[in-house]
Order: sequence, then C-alpha cells, then structure tokens
Amino acid sequence: MIEKKSWWASGLSLLFHPLIIPTLGVIILLSIPTYISFSTSVQAKRIIIAMVFFNTCIAPLTTMLLMKRMKIIPDLLLFERLDRIYPTIVSAFFYLFTYYLFRQANLPALLSYFIMGATLLVVVGFVVTYFWKISFHLMSMGGFTGFLIAVSLLLDYPLHLLIILAILISGLLGAARIQLNAHKPSQVYAGFLTGIAVMLSLFFWLMMG
Repeated sequence: MIEKKSWWASGLSLLFHPLIIPTLGVIILLSIPTYISFSTSVQAKRIIIAMVFFNTCIAPLTTMLLMKRMKIIPDLLLFERLDRIYPTIVSAFFYLFTYYLFRQANLPALLSYFIMGATLLVVVGFVVTYFWKISFHLMSMGGFTGFLIAVSLLLDYPLHLLIILAILISGLLGAARIQLNAHKPSQVYAGFLTGIAVMLSLFFWLMMG
C-alpha cells in the first residue's frame, strides 16, 4: 500500500516512467545536430520515434493491462517485487524486438546501441528482481544519463546541461519513489548506479571494440 502519497511524487514517477525513457533518448539523439540527425530524413525520424514509442511503451503497457485483466498481476503499480517478473519478461521481448528491427534497418550504430543498452537493463532488472527489489525508475534514468554521457563523448557534442538536468531529475525521482514508499534509499541508489554503469560500459565496449 502507498503511504505518504503526494501529487508531485506520483506525477514525477509517471512523467519519467521507465517505459517512456527509450523514446526520450531516441528523440534527443535524432534532434541534436550531429551526423545521425543530418543523415536521417524527417519522415524516417518520425517512423523511428513512432516505432520505439509503440514497441517500448504502448505494447508493454497494453500487455500489462491484459495481465491485470487476467489477474496475473494485481495492478499496474507493481509495488511487490514478484509482481514485476512477468511484465519485465514481456518488456524485454519488445525491447529486443526493437533492437532487431533497428539492426535489420541498418540504422546508425548509436541508435541500435541505445536500444541494446535499454534491453540489457531490463534483463538485469529481471535477474535482480528475483532476489531483491531494485528501482526500475532509477535504473532507467541511470541508463539515460549514461547514454547522454556516452553520446557527448563519442560524438564530441556538448550535452553538459542535459546531463546535469538528467542527474537532477534522477535525484528528484529517487526522492519521489522513496516518498511513495515504493523503494528504500539503497534500492534507489543501486538502480541509478546500475543503469549508468551498464549503459556506459556497453557503449564504450561496443564503440571501442
């Protein structure tokens, strides 16, 4: 049960839900003035963003609604650790499918790597959830922050303000999750650090390999 519920914590948790972060990352990568943006037509950008939004947000959310209707999960909040198992498996499938489509379409490597990183984080979250409740919200924000750092370094493009903003939002989001009694501080910190470490490690391993 949620205690000490407040409008700002619920609103922030919804605004920066893990299912929204992949779309946000792709929008940013296609918007900043680099070779990726210049080499991708406006129509292609719309298709890519729509594909990511459908596969990593709409499809998993729709499946979760069906799971709730079939009483596989009690609600969409998934506050209990074991309630997250099946939704995480479904999300991992859709994320992996998106990565497959990106690879088949020969899209710029950074786009594919970002989706690969998001998929890997879902898998890591799935494994950890069997033993411990980690914050998926902060894991996704950590991955997003790591993604921004990697893009800034690899493309030599200044994203300092976005990186600082992502860190500040992560701090507020962590406070929100604690405020809602969804997580303990250790679960919040572990989520953010796992996200940023996994995404940075993956990017530099793939790009430098």
